[in-house]
Amino acid sequence: MNKDTYEKQLQAMEEQHRFTLQKISHEIRNPVTLINSFLQIMEEQHPEVSQFECWTQIMENMNFLKSLLNEISDYNRSSIIHSEPTNLYHMLQRIVQDVTPTLSEQKIQIHLHKHTALPPIDADPVKLREVFYNLIRNSAEAIGTNGNITIGIGYENESIVITVADDGPGIPKEHLSAIFEPFVTYKKEGTGLGLAITKNVIDSHHGTIVVESKKGSGTQFSISLPI
Repeated sequence: MNKDTYEKQLQAMEEQHRFTLQKISHEIRNPVTLINSFLQIMEEQHPEVSQFECWTQIMENMNFLKSLLNEISDYNRSSIIHSEPTNLYHMLQRIVQDVTPTLSEQKIQIHLHKHTALPPIDADPVKLREVFYNLIRNSAEAIGTNGNITIGIGYENESIVITVADDGPGIPKEHLSAIFEPFVTYKKEGTGLGLAITKNVIDSHHGTIVVESKKGSGTQFSISLPI
């Protein structure tokens, strides 16, 4: 089997996988919406239920289920790109400005470095913004408190290269090979879709994303987007 045939088969499998997920999430969303509505009506009409020992757990699990369905929808849509001229450095400046107050509460400093002049690029600003927010959020969760997140951007080999690095505890070596797989998570309350969505978005821009990490030495994600 040649490379082109293999890639076409792989793409067809991924499309079928997304289609199946879309059907499943659609079928699940309707009863979940009804159940959630009934729970809200129950709480409005009988406020005393909020004092029941299991009520908080029920609502927390319902919110998690809704969040999971939303992430599945995001995953299904992550390969649909609407490109337009995009200034990635200005985008990152705005993102850093937006997240700084929250990170400051965790005593995390975030730094942005522009290494070279940058040519214009056609990209989907909405999807890429989601990618960078996700990577920064992951870094902040890994650090917990007292640490640094460093973002670098530059032009290299006909591509714009963006790195997002943190000085957190790092990722165990045995976890790295499956880190971009959907529904694979090592977080207590994670859905395992955040990095899968991130990879789909980058792949749809014909780019690449790789991770380098060592336990105890932090983590760096490197994204390359061709011009």
